Amino acid sequence: MSLQKERKTDEKRINIILGCLLLMLLTSLPFFTDFLMNGTFLSYQLIRIEALKNGLAQYGLNLWAKPDWINPLGFSFAFFYGDTFLYIPAFFRMIGINVQMSYRLFNTLINIITVLTSYYAFRRIFKNEYTGLLGAALYSFSIYRLFLMFSEDELGEVIALAFLPLVIYALAMLLFQADHKRKEQAFLWLALGMTGIFRSHILCFGIIVLVILAGYLICFKEWKRKELWGQTGLAVMLFLLLNGSYLYSMLQYLKSGEFVVNPVSGQAIQTNGVQIAQLFMCFYQAGASHNFGTNGVNNAVPVGVGFVLLVAVLVFFYMIFIYGSEFEKKEKRNGWIVFWIGFAGCLLGLLCFPWDSILKINGFTSSMVSMIQAPWHFLVIPLAAFSVLACITYEMFRRKFPEYYRIYGVAMFVLDCICGSYLAANMLYTYNFSRIKMPAEIPYADIAETGVNGASATGIWIVLELVALAVLAGSIIWLYRSCKAEKKTEE
Repeated sequence: MSLQKERKTDEKRINIILGCLLLMLLTSLPFFTDFLMNGTFLSYQLIRIEALKNGLAQYGLNLWAKPDWINPLGFSFAFFYGDTFLYIPAFFRMIGINVQMSYRLFNTLINIITVLTSYYAFRRIFKNEYTGLLGAALYSFSIYRLFLMFSEDELGEVIALAFLPLVIYALAMLLFQADHKRKEQAFLWLALGMTGIFRSHILCFGIIVLVILAGYLICFKEWKRKELWGQTGLAVMLFLLLNGSYLYSMLQYLKSGEFVVNPVSGQAIQTNGVQIAQLFMCFYQAGASHNFGTNGVNNAVPVGVGFVLLVAVLVFFYMIFIYGSEFEKKEKRNGWIVFWIGFAGCLLGLLCFPWDSILKINGFTSSMVSMIQAPWHFLVIPLAAFSVLACITYEMFRRKFPEYYRIYGVAMFVLDCICGSYLAANMLYTYNFSRIKMPAEIPYADIAETGVNGASATGIWIVLELVALAVLAGSIIWLYRSCKAEKKTEE
């Protein structure tokens, strides 16, 4: 390798590292304070961590039934709202770190992981470091993710979004890149990504499963490939092995009947859908109202996809309709598939989508629609889809305008950082805040104390947990060796 080429490689590596560090800093900046913003579910998340810490202190690692709530009946959040990753902040609490510092450290760690997984996924999909950095910026510093993390404190869904890029990477290899040199790893990334989502946020897991099914239906021409079904089958089996103990715990808890389930049916959700104008605004304001059907955008929570991703969609249209003949048919097809999936997600999240009419069809639809709670949860679909589409447009720009594509990429990166930073600063200036260092300072902290009603692990659960840990360790080792062997081959 020549000296000039080595210098360019080192320069690129430094640029990527600095870009990722900048994203990690900007996404976590509101946590570099001595307080916590009062998001919608802040108290709920702090109580979850505190209850888990209390359960671990009482039962140790043998805690498997997990703390229940509400004197002490209620719902076990460990099963219906997975707490696997909350062991990290619970451990912070057990070693003496105060309540708010534990929460801030954990959220900062989530941001770091999200930047890394999104960069890795987009880089591998498009085989370009700068495309990976752009994708990581648009995904990790998106308006919707900032809304979930700071306005809602939707910790479960925020954790799930850290694993979603792995699923995107796997689906790209399975459905769109049959010639990808790492396609034999697709099943592993799909299983790991879906496991992370499943153990974090059940609703997000259900939405992603629907998107995967839609992707398989759209790409029905790929069904003739035996490799597709082989990788899918391996992913399903690996997922079951990784989550055997979790599924067993859930079934045992349901079987015991020691909980209260309030029937969820007939609850209208359409007024919680977002206005069309909210989807692609540029500078979002902090707010508190979720009832967009009544209050409109007045004092509305800053939920939407953001102006930057709208730019990506418009650039895609421009490249297709003006220079479409200069791009490969497969590339244009992939772009259109991603666009329509994102468009469908936007439509499902809108106020004008007839959720209330669907709810009234029969008892089943009434229950299913009511369980969604808020249509804006579907915005996770356009967040992922339009981030991929933005990377596609960047690659199109790179080939069509090789002298200007860097300007386009930098402009998108900077605009995304400006819009995200503006929203984060606006929330810091606008929202009320709390300084919570001791458990007693958490609102409703008595629930975390009196609601601990765990149980020691059963033999079957221990065996399943050991199997899951062994499978996870084996998967990581196999992945490491596979990547190492590939690197040697390239050299």
